[in-house]
Formats: sequence, structure tokens, C-alpha cells
Amino acid sequence: MKFTHFPAVALIAATLATGTHAATLIDGSTSGLYNAAIGTTLNGTDPFFVVPGGGDPTVVLGAGDAPVLSAADAILGNWLVTPAAPTGTGWSTGPVSIPASWAVETETAIIYTIDGGDTGLTNVIADIGVDNGILVWLNGTFIGGAQRSGGAVAGEYNFVLGDLGVGSNFLQLLREDHGGGTGFKISVTGDTAAVPLPAAGVLLLAGLGGLTVLRRRR
Repeated sequence: MKFTHFPAVALIAATLATGTHAATLIDGSTSGLYNAAIGTTLNGTDPFFVVPGGGDPTVVLGAGDAPVLSAADAILGNWLVTPAAPTGTGWSTGPVSIPASWAVETETAIIYTIDGGDTGLTNVIADIGVDNGILVWLNGTFIGGAQRSGGAVAGEYNFVLGDLGVGSNFLQLLREDHGGGTGFKISVTGDTAAVPLPAAGVLLLAGLGGLTVLRRRR
């Protein structure tokens, strides 16, 4: 009889303190706000935006290396500050299917909404394949970017987004091309944050623990 009640206590603890559950947050079928009006506006304005015939560089950008986008301010508008309703020209009026390819040697922008739910998300990771380059922001904060030759390969680039807060979060992407073809693959995954054990649950567990001690004494 010594251990009779401990399994029940453990079971209730697992029920009240919900663990994490891996989920796919974004994939190739996810809709988002889309802007294909940038065209060649950014070409040559920053080393990341290669002009046609300007070579095929390999570039990796860290969080402090955000490229200058001012040449496209009139098009992109306030997209990094008000992603739910970006200003500028060329944005879709609502979420649309994001094309896996676009006009060669041009740039396009995407805003995905990620719902953090009531508890937020943890371990959020974006795996992106692109021909040729990608720039990534989360809620307006630059995460990083990358660029190299070759086609779009699933998981080509890995961006750690970390933990996301409750409610709406925004993943902002800018796709770059300077070659003869384009391509795009994306998979964003994350875990739902654990639900803290409510105070009532703690009291219930304490009560069950007391019953167990009482039973053992008897």
C-alpha cells in the first residue's frame, strides 16, 4: 500500500500541466500578404541585391547585418512596423497563396501571420529553400539572411526564431533573385508552450499527497 496513490498524483500532474506539442506553423500551402511590385528597384542598392550579370555570391547575414531597403520604401511601406496592415503599394488586399516562383531578377516580399495561441510558442524554427536569396524578420526584428547559387532545396537555410508570444506574430520575408530561375520552399515548426499548473491543481495535488500519507500511516 505504500505507493498506491503516487501514480494517480503523477497522472493528474501530467493532465493539469500540459506539455509541448510540435506543430507545423507554415508550409508551402500557407497564405500570406504578398508584394511583387518591388521588381528591380533594389538591384544594386545594397551588396545583397545583385544586379544581373553581377556574379553569384555566397552571403550569410547575421542579426546585425540587415540590408538597406530604403530604395523600396514607397513600395514596402511600413511593413516591418504594421505587418497586419502594411502601407505602400502592391500589397495584396488580404492573405493569398504564395507562389513558389516569381519573375526572375526581381524581389518579392511576404508577411505570414503565426498564431501564438493563449500560451505562446517555443522552439520555433524556419527552414527555407530559395533561389537565390532570402531575408528574414520576426515581428519587425531582423533575424538574418542568406544567398548562394543553385536552386531551391528544402531546408537549405535554417533560421532559429526562438519563442513567440501569445496572439499574432509576424514572419516577414524578402526573396531575392539575380539568376535565370526562381524557387521557394518553406517549413516553419514550433512547440506549443506548456500550460503552468493552476493554483487549484497544486492544491489538489497537495490534498492527494496528504491522503497518501494518511493511508500509509493507517
